[in-house]
Amino acid sequence: MKFIQRQVIAASLWLPFALGAIRTDLQRRNVEVAEIDKNAHIDHENQEIVFKEGADFEDVFRCTRTSGKRLTFTVDNTVAACCHPGQRLLGTLDTAFDCCAPGHTLTGTDRNGYRCCPLGQSYDGLRCSGVCKNGRVMVDGQCVCPVGTTLTADGSCKALAGCDSGITTGSCYLFKMENGHTFGFDSGQTYYSAADHSNQHRVGKFKLCKNERCTPGSSVDPNDAIRIRDIQGTITQSSETQGNRWLNKASDGNHVGRTARYEDAGLFTITKWSCGKYCLGGFENGVTYACPSETPSITFTSDRQACTPVEIVEVPCDVHSVENNCMWEKTPGTCGPGTGGSCHCPKGWGLGRHEYLAVQ
Repeated sequence: MKFIQRQVIAASLWLPFALGAIRTDLQRRNVEVAEIDKNAHIDHENQEIVFKEGADFEDVFRCTRTSGKRLTFTVDNTVAACCHPGQRLLGTLDTAFDCCAPGHTLTGTDRNGYRCCPLGQSYDGLRCSGVCKNGRVMVDGQCVCPVGTTLTADGSCKALAGCDSGITTGSCYLFKMENGHTFGFDSGQTYYSAADHSNQHRVGKFKLCKNERCTPGSSVDPNDAIRIRDIQGTITQSSETQGNRWLNKASDGNHVGRTARYEDAGLFTITKWSCGKYCLGGFENGVTYACPSETPSITFTSDRQACTPVEIVEVPCDVHSVENNCMWEKTPGTCGPGTGGSCHCPKGWGLGRHEYLAVQ
């Protein structure tokens, strides 16, 4: 058996089996613990751990008899500590170990440290406090909804009415840039730019994703880190062979291109501007034009506030889906219940998610 350690202190040289060590990282260790060698024998009845050291000697490990504590083990019996009766030994080699009372669990972080807290609470470096759920945050000891959201009947937080971004994960969009052209992939140059559709430039059809699966239906808000997936192929390659590529994180004047690896995708943000416009920025860095060109590309820049104005147009992800009939205007230019559309509605009608609705 050996003590979990950072500094090793050799015991008496005349007892070769009694080599021991004391871990000195008190802040994270919380209690002294010992890792149990696979050849050791655990004597639960006598509260001892016995292990062989050579042919004639054995060593015994037990809690100090006057401490009132008992040998207590992790659930897999690989680590032991001296805990008060009724306590459990919780923790891992990568975090910390502590003796926790019933109804408590070991919680915390490497930064804040680890302590036993009541179930449902977390250690913040100073005290145990409640863990907020459903998007709520802790403010002055209370779980509240973030600014710009409100509490719903089911206990979750929802964006205030009229404050929705209008774009969601999993839907498909075109980006129309300031020069009036759509943003797409240039097969000849292997990067994205705003140019006319041609035999070298295929318009991008972009999905905005908060995870690699691109789980649909989540509102994309200005403080969300998103990765952008282009489901289109290239001019010379089909969507089946060259589609579903991520916009990469090219920076400092290098033009943003494509990557098949989720880990190499750029972290973007989108914030809503007036008149139906948006601005495409970066979560950790800003986004700007790569160079003064008639068909500009974009690049990440160190100015985190930099963003590039775009008009975002929702389009079908699958052009062959019959559900597309229900997304847009049934009669172009008309407005009414269930007709949908993209034009301005007359007085008395309002624009919904995909349709014009009578104003209540």
